[in-house]
Amino acid sequence: MELVVMLRRIPFDRPEPMVVAPEFRQLQESGEILQVRTPAGHLGWLVTRHDDVIRMLSDERFERAHPDPVSAPVLSDAGQFYGPQGTDGDRLEDEFRILRRATANSLSVRRVRQLRPRIEELVSLRLDQLEAAGPPADLHSLLAEPLPVDVVCELLGVPAADRDEFQVWTADVVYLAEPDRVIDALGKLNDYMRPLMARKRLEPAEDALTELVRAQQAGLIDENLAVLWSVALLFAGHVTTVTRIGTGVLHLLAHPEQRREMLSGPDLLAATVDELLRVSQQDLGLVWRWAAVDVETRGGLIKAGDLVLFANGPACLDPTAYPEPDRFDIHREQGPHTAFGAGPHLCVGAALARLELQVVFELLFRRFPGLRLAVPEEGLRWRDSQLTGGLLELPVTW
Repeated sequence: MELVVMLRRIPFDRPEPMVVAPEFRQLQESGEILQVRTPAGHLGWLVTRHDDVIRMLSDERFERAHPDPVSAPVLSDAGQFYGPQGTDGDRLEDEFRILRRATANSLSVRRVRQLRPRIEELVSLRLDQLEAAGPPADLHSLLAEPLPVDVVCELLGVPAADRDEFQVWTADVVYLAEPDRVIDALGKLNDYMRPLMARKRLEPAEDALTELVRAQQAGLIDENLAVLWSVALLFAGHVTTVTRIGTGVLHLLAHPEQRREMLSGPDLLAATVDELLRVSQQDLGLVWRWAAVDVETRGGLIKAGDLVLFANGPACLDPTAYPEPDRFDIHREQGPHTAFGAGPHLCVGAALARLELQVVFELLFRRFPGLRLAVPEEGLRWRDSQLTGGLLELPVTW
């Protein structure tokens, strides 16, 4: 009982929203892999160092499977999304490879580049609305929140008329402390996706949902897996990008010289986005796995069946991997960061997210070169108790 009381609980408190929680820095400096308590009240091993996250996420001993999914320790009590995906790790990996192949064309760098004119059009439309609403105007509600839904729904093939509902549902999925809210949102997403995918069988198009339907028709995956993957793509393509637009704008407003440099050419624009992805990772950014066998670590013995939590966000700000990790520097020479995860499950939407952010920041600051906060930074309101954090609003003027 004493151990239960003494264990630290995640998410850790952050004294400042744009600064990583002090506990992460302490763990990174010590190198300890610590056992913590999750929002569900279960035990999990927390991995925070950049090199450990990359190495262990590539280690086949950590799986998405668990021999007893019903009693497995979990991050949140919100059903399948946060729990094991089955009992057979090898089968799950085979299915994952099939899913990646099935959607490889729609998520490829080539296809994403083809989408650039459409993404520019979507961004411009949102900037029109921002201009019409202000100054001052809320950049969060008018750009950061709706735009990623516009883009990922374009990629998936979701009708434009349904996107407002998707924006609400995907935002609700990350409320770790409110499992009923998460379960309700996931249920609505599942209920929506099934008839939409049935429609894609009759009306195929060049989109990810059609590719999943074709894989299903070929007998490679079943309907449940196709729906689960489509929901995961929608979630991953929306929520994290919303957060990065808001925090990215804050960093660029605080560094006007680098913001001007960013607009001087495509290479610096790409470098700026990657540095923003790295430095804007104060939230958990968690990936979760379960140990398939006993694994000895610096923090102790991780036993088979234990939950392991990889802090991809704080790993981007690890002082053992990045000199002056909190300093924003678009000229920084950096190796691979963990904003998109690591290992074989590296985010399939990384190319889309990078391009989307490049278009957003370039068009935003070319159109509004005098953009600035309309309130003091300390007056900004932030989300609490979420997997991805982020702003509630971002009042700006110009």
